[in-house]
Amino acid sequence: MKRNTIQKTIILETLREMNCHASAGMVYDEIREKYPTISRGTVFRVLSDAAEEGEVLRLHLTEADDRFDITTYPHYHITCRKCGFVRDIATDPGLHLENHITENGGFLVEDYHLELLGICPDCQRILKQQATTK
Repeated sequence: MKRNTIQKTIILETLREMNCHASAGMVYDEIREKYPTISRGTVFRVLSDAAEEGEVLRLHLTEADDRFDITTYPHYHITCRKCGFVRDIATDPGLHLENHITENGGFLVEDYHLELLGICPDCQRILKQQATTK
């Protein structure tokens, strides 16, 4: 187990305060305003290590940089194809995909990646506005 450092505390607290599914670059940009001596490599390494240790979730997205989620209980995500916004999707714990596969296919699910893509409400409004002005 890795030790807690001041940098780790700052990085994870910044991710928590951002209250979004931020990329390591986004976290770095936010931190360097207050702590200009922190390196990009440190932010990337701390977030990667925290994901390996289960302190945060690492989301591998098709059309974007990996994002980090401070919420670690099982849940799903949907990504806006227009702006890249990522939102949690709350689910009933009894409806998780891994339970269904285990019960019906006999597999022991160790990990999975389910990616939902769509268009967020803000981008839908913009698209509607653009359509009406044409």
